Amino acid sequence: MPKRVVLSVVLVLTLFSYSLAEDQKRSLQRLARISVETTDVERDVNFSDQSLVPKWLGELMSRVPGADERPEAAEEETGVVIKDESESLQEAFEAGVERPAVHNVDPFFPKPQKIAPLYLSPKVDGEGDWTPEGLPLGSDGRPLVYKTVYRPSLEFPNSIVYMAVFDANRLKPRLFIGHTEPGIQQISYRPEQENLQRIVAITNAMWMQQHARGAGAIFRGKEVYPMVGGMATMVVYHDNSVDIVEWTDDIPSSMVIDARQLRHLIVKNGKVVEKIAKHGKISDSEIGLGGFLIDNSGQSTMAKRDLWFLANRSAFGVREDGNLVFAMGHHVSTKDLAKALVLAGCKSAMHGDANIHNIVCNFYFRDENNRIVKRERLSPEQKKYTMQRYDHGYSKDFFAFYEK
Repeated sequence: MPKRVVLSVVLVLTLFSYSLAEDQKRSLQRLARISVETTDVERDVNFSDQSLVPKWLGELMSRVPGADERPEAAEEETGVVIKDESESLQEAFEAGVERPAVHNVDPFFPKPQKIAPLYLSPKVDGEGDWTPEGLPLGSDGRPLVYKTVYRPSLEFPNSIVYMAVFDANRLKPRLFIGHTEPGIQQISYRPEQENLQRIVAITNAMWMQQHARGAGAIFRGKEVYPMVGGMATMVVYHDNSVDIVEWTDDIPSSMVIDARQLRHLIVKNGKVVEKIAKHGKISDSEIGLGGFLIDNSGQSTMAKRDLWFLANRSAFGVREDGNLVFAMGHHVSTKDLAKALVLAGCKSAMHGDANIHNIVCNFYFRDENNRIVKRERLSPEQKKYTMQRYDHGYSKDFFAFYEK
């Protein structure tokens, strides 16, 4: 073999060996670099043992919202309950996290904040939790109302309040004057003007005029009873927004479509009203109805002397977000009813009607053709016969709520 050929072969083999060695070296370096990068990423995501963030918090931060996690499953399999020093902190942290509901979540009408119960036993299911379950949904399937139940009284644990918050952006309230009220004769009104097919709920209004001590009313822009300055007033404006205020002449009547008055505010500036000025003197804010405030047996509560104020009551409140809250309380005082409304986020509130036969909140379920197919009550203690009360009007005032 010629010498030149031998040298060429040796040179080729040398270069090939060098190239192979370099490729192996680069592969090992690349593999090492990938291993280091992967370790770093895993440390960032899962937190190292030296991390200041507890493992449970890392898991909480990486959860999928609404996921149905059951950490107790491992305990069920092993029979061992795992506890560590951060458990109480974890429970406290998770208790303060508002978890989104799996169903009927509406970012434009979020649920009010949970109200922590005063009493742990006996337990009342869902106490303080707001839910749209068992309530009408809008034509788009979104919640129109949330409800909850709460025991607000430190003195009377059996006082219980049922509350519903209405979406003021998608519902419009309307006042109806009872057909036996004296003001009905002043109203030129045709029922067909209202679109009853969009009905969502009906509640009672305030006391009858003969018990309301001269309270005023505006119906579809027309003054039925003279409005009284300083009196608590639920006002519905022409843009369908709602407010609860102390009436003043500064409120332009031209902007008001409906209004109804009664006594004094029970919540003002987000606080329970404890005292009021009455006949030039400072008096307790508790609202009664004389001998007409009765218990469930039909007996006057005045016979109970010091406990005359425990009765069936209703009230209306307005939150800072403009949404309206209706409350129906059983065996409750005015101030404890007001306390529940404050805890529900109300900035102002006023008393509604009273006594077990007069406190009503009916919900109406409609099919795809807007025909009413079902009714429900806010409170299980509401009299069942009242669910049909407003089908053809009623002798006393009431509020109806329609989907816009």
